[in-house]
Amino acid sequence: MYWDIEVTPEDEDEMISKIAEKIHQYGLDVAAILMIETVKPLSFIGAQMGRFFVSPFLPALGENIGMSGEKFLQIFEKRENVEKLIKAVEALTQEEEERKKAEKAKKLEEKKAKMAEGGEPEKKGWRRFLPF
Repeated sequence: MYWDIEVTPEDEDEMISKIAEKIHQYGLDVAAILMIETVKPLSFIGAQMGRFFVSPFLPALGENIGMSGEKFLQIFEKRENVEKLIKAVEALTQEEEERKKAEKAKKLEEKKAKMAEGGEPEKKGWRRFLPF
């Protein structure tokens, strides 16, 4: 199969960052961290089982999928890479929270500036349809 594939640290980091971005893109940060933390002690055994049961079918899906699948198994059989994935997902989540806080603070400042100018507060919900 793909026994001669060498995975460099750059490949590891690239694969981990892609997976972390996909997890964050779908909004599954908390669920993914919980699941990954749960299966982290069994990562080596899971990778070996994947090699035994899944690897024979990967070439049928195409050479690109077969090679990337083997790289995936090699990368995540190491617990330190699983921990790197968890930290990457947590970092993306933290960045998103900080960005949302900054946007919220900016909107609050704009609202306060509008109120200081003497404008009326923005009506929300059904009250915006009332003429008074």
